[in-house]
Amino acid sequence: MFAVSERRRTSTTVRLAPGVRVRDSIAYVPRRDHFFALDPAHLHTLRRVLAGKAGGAAETRLLAELGICETDPDTPRRAFFGRSVVGRLDALPAVTEPLVVNCFATAYCPLRCLYCHADDLMAGYREQESEAWFGRVLRAAAATPAMVGVVTGGEPLARVERSERLIARLAGTGKAVVLDTSGVGDFSRLVPTLRRYRVHVRISLDSADPAGNDALRPANRRHLPPGTSSAVYAQDAIRRAVRADVPCSVQTVVTARNGDLGTLLALRDRLVGLGVTTWVLHVVVPVGKAARPGSAGLLAPAHVQQVLDELVRRTAAEGVAIDIRLTGTHRAPNSTLLISAKGELAVENVTDGGKRLFTLPRIGVRGAVLRHFRAHVDLAGHAGRYLNESQPPWAGATGATLPRA
Repeated sequence: MFAVSERRRTSTTVRLAPGVRVRDSIAYVPRRDHFFALDPAHLHTLRRVLAGKAGGAAETRLLAELGICETDPDTPRRAFFGRSVVGRLDALPAVTEPLVVNCFATAYCPLRCLYCHADDLMAGYREQESEAWFGRVLRAAAATPAMVGVVTGGEPLARVERSERLIARLAGTGKAVVLDTSGVGDFSRLVPTLRRYRVHVRISLDSADPAGNDALRPANRRHLPPGTSSAVYAQDAIRRAVRADVPCSVQTVVTARNGDLGTLLALRDRLVGLGVTTWVLHVVVPVGKAARPGSAGLLAPAHVQQVLDELVRRTAAEGVAIDIRLTGTHRAPNSTLLISAKGELAVENVTDGGKRLFTLPRIGVRGAVLRHFRAHVDLAGHAGRYLNESQPPWAGATGATLPRA
């Protein structure tokens, strides 16, 4: 921690913000669930911060606005738009180790989402889940050298005790932790664990119109009573997270049904009203259920990128206080790394619309994960997925002031 003196003889104390992870030139901000690639000037300033020395005043301020650093007096956090580059870079950094690993807490899910990306990792798994399988999940999750571990499924709230153990194991190996959930289940039960480990929660919501959302994300009648609304559960979980000061964002899968500008703007405004300050959008890809022949009409139209560009442009121009991140999976579909409910390593098999699975050894798990990651995942696509590569650079970088967390 150090003081930066300015010409007016004021001083600002600067430190790395709580929970921020840094690897080479990439920083991850857990409060807003956002990766940033730093250009040489901003990386130099960040390294000086880490060493307890003063860096450039302009660079320090931008790092603080993004939540990478924090200052005293406080620098307001600001919304971020466009490619996740701080400063100027000709190309995104190359990665040889995963930024994110997605870990199945369970293959059970109370919903039947029409586009389910992971359906092939749930059918045939859920009926056989065992403690031995979960032990492999914990071992693989701990050994994978990712900056962020995502607890997913299935629905983590369907197996809260497993989710609690997986969160603790990921956090115990130094990873930032994210929970992916529909909100369907007893969200309140997990709140103490989320707070203890500073978990960021991503809640799935596809439309401001409950009927539109529930048509894309219908309840599974084998597990939920008639009339159950996934939209009601999702919005309730958002409210509970915001009230409990659990960092919370919303993720939306963009399809032919909700991919028009009007529907997306309505959802954006609904999220802002709920207190959400980070919104992640994934364009549906023909993997899992969306790869089935009958799902072709669900795929987003060819001009979806122009719609998303206009959504970001308009949000920035209107000064709306929300981050928008686009994963760009439609451009680089083989960009994720998963651990199945059986503890296998899974990567996309784009040709067959499913997953390629690798059994991991009991000894040398880390080395095996890295070999498969480097051989079978699109490394540039992996970096671009988490660094917003599908968006053009945003000249202003930061926009409206975000509500103080």
